[in-house]
Amino acid sequence: MTRELQPGPMPASGAARVLIAEDHAEMADVLRTYLEAVGYEVRVARDGVEAATLTAEFGPTVVVLDANMPGWNGWALLAAWKGVAPPPGVVSHGTPPAPVRVPAVVMLTGDDVFPAVASEADAVLRKPAALRTIASVVAQQVAARVEGGVRDAR
Repeated sequence: MTRELQPGPMPASGAARVLIAEDHAEMADVLRTYLEAVGYEVRVARDGVEAATLTAEFGPTVVVLDANMPGWNGWALLAAWKGVAPPPGVVSHGTPPAPVRVPAVVMLTGDDVFPAVASEADAVLRKPAALRTIASVVAQQVAARVEGGVRDAR
């Protein structure tokens, strides 16, 4: 039996790093297991504050970011990472996250209407999204960064 999904090209330093920022534990764990099975190094953040911290520490190639999380929600984090103003009504508690380089952001949302900051994401997927779809988009983003010469400096 052949594997349906192959990971994208990996950086010379080893496996591409993926941060999953998702407050629903079951979804985060299933996605983590799936992405690790195809060769990515994966970390999970359960809220926006943890996502901001792990992004700075882990240096992910791709962040899979839930739009609606406690603390800093995904739209607020995306706005902060891209250096744009957050849309009205987004949840952003506490000190803004430190500016960090986030090569690619894949947003996951169940919302029907996206704020303008959604255009800053590299991809926006509506929930529920199939694991293969998410993994395929992650692979495309990794490939674009590796083939396009946008390698993580770590």
